[in-house]
Order: sequence, then structure tokens, then C-alpha cells
Amino acid sequence: MRGIMALAAVGMIAACSGEDKTPTQREQIGQQWKYEGGEGGKAKLAYIGSANSVPTMTAEDTFSVLLVQSTSEGGGEVTVKLVGAPFSCDLSDCRVTATTDDGKRHDWRGRMTENKDGIAVLPAAKAYEAVQGNKVVKVDLVVGPKDQTFPFAFNVAGLNLRQ
Repeated sequence: MRGIMALAAVGMIAACSGEDKTPTQREQIGQQWKYEGGEGGKAKLAYIGSANSVPTMTAEDTFSVLLVQSTSEGGGEVTVKLVGAPFSCDLSDCRVTATTDDGKRHDWRGRMTENKDGIAVLPAAKAYEAVQGNKVVKVDLVVGPKDQTFPFAFNVAGLNLRQ
């Protein structure tokens, strides 16, 4: 009888805790491509969250988001953002290093985003080609006050800005 009472008490506590089951921002973004726009001649935007996250002083699950905006020439512009911690780069030479499936390292240069949470990669860096032609891309981002660098992995297979 005491066992049943204990189970009932635990059930009541769990039911009354009112835990918010709203998905986190990382869960909402997910680790698969999501698409917005594309109607009425607007450029299509695709985005994907990193497969991993890292604990920082500002968030337990700091993660990265990769955005690809279609261009009228048929290519795409890439932006890498950091969510949960301040993004850090040298404003006179903003860059990140990306590594593709084949182990090649790519130096992506660009400018800080308006919100100062990432880097808009210059088209000359050929980031779109790296994203489109691989299954996984790892991007090294500087995170936190100690300027630690963490690799954020993106499962980029399946990107289709023309669907």
C-alpha cells in the first residue's frame, strides 16, 4: 500500500510541476534544412542548426546556425551565426575556418552580421559550393571571453534552394 501511495505522490508532483514543454530555440531550428520565402520572386532562405552544442558562460547549449540565401545567379550566400554566446571576430578581418568531408580546410572571410552574432561570408570564399557539395561541414567558431575555438558540425546533405 505504501508503494502505491508513493507512486501516486510522485505522479501528483510531476503533474503539478507545470514544467513548460515549449521547444527550445535549438529544437525549433533543428538539425535538418528548413526553408522560408521563395514566393513572388523573393530569394529563398535555408537554415540548419549545428548537430552539436557547447556549454558556455551564457548558455548551457550554445549552438550555431548556418543560413543560405539564394541568389539571382543561381548560387547562394552563406551566413554562420552563433546562438547562446557572443560571436567574436576581428572586425578588420572577420573569418572562420570550415572543414569539409574530404578533410580540406577552407578560410571563409566576410563581415560581421548587423546583429553582431555571426559572419556573412563573402561569395569569393566559395562557402556555398562547400555547403552544397558535402554531407558534413564543420565550422570553427571563437566562443566566450577566453576566445576558445569550438567546431560546430552541420549535416548539410540535401540542401535544395530550388524546391
